[in-house]
Amino acid sequence: MVKIFNRIYNDYFMKSRLKEYEKLILDFINNDYMFITISDYKKLKDNDKHLIIRHDIDSDLAIAKKMFEIEKKLGVKSTYYFRKQTCDKKFIEEILKYGSEVGYHYEEIATFCKENNVKTRDNIIKNMDKIKKLFETNIKEFEKEYNLKLTSIASHGDFINRKFDISNAVLFDENLRKKFNKIVEAYDSVIEDNIELRISDCMYPNFWKPVNPIVAIEQQKKNVLLLIHTRWWDKAPGERFKNEILRLFRK
Repeated sequence: MVKIFNRIYNDYFMKSRLKEYEKLILDFINNDYMFITISDYKKLKDNDKHLIIRHDIDSDLAIAKKMFEIEKKLGVKSTYYFRKQTCDKKFIEEILKYGSEVGYHYEEIATFCKENNVKTRDNIIKNMDKIKKLFETNIKEFEKEYNLKLTSIASHGDFINRKFDISNAVLFDENLRKKFNKIVEAYDSVIEDNIELRISDCMYPNFWKPVNPIVAIEQQKKNVLLLIHTRWWDKAPGERFKNEILRLFRK
């Protein structure tokens, strides 16, 4: 019951935390951190202090736009991963023009399951070649639609993936990596192994896991990654209600 209450408060009543987001960025700036994108991962090998801000735009595009305006105001770069359903051409163009990174937040396994009423994990495995082909097509269409060359992508985690215990990340196999050899997966070891502290935002009242980002500054961690989800930073009653109804219907 406590978790349900916290979710309702977070989605429908919580005050905006965007001022807190701005202050957090300023704290890192004032402690001499360099802000880099996911695809700048090679820079992690030097002796400077780095902060990677990774935005997974699962929903709440309006909140993402506000966070982007804060980053522009403070002159920092970050990475934005868009699902097909959250893509906004004008917004993507603005991000690219500014110099931040845009990537594809892919979920073809979950999408296939929803569209085909999949009931078993075996059914996913049997159709894996078809799903991988769809994934390849979607990468090409994403690049064409938004006039860019992807440098990184990130797997999205859906309730379907948890239900069948299979990650969308399995789609980016050796064959596709050869075809898209300029693209790195955000969860690849070449990035993750060089991150000294990985922190994700989460639901009210904790807001961060495993620790508050201030700990990274206090401990002078060299390479820090912040995973940001728009829904934990402001309420959005209309969109949250619509998404919950869709999720219940799909379940």
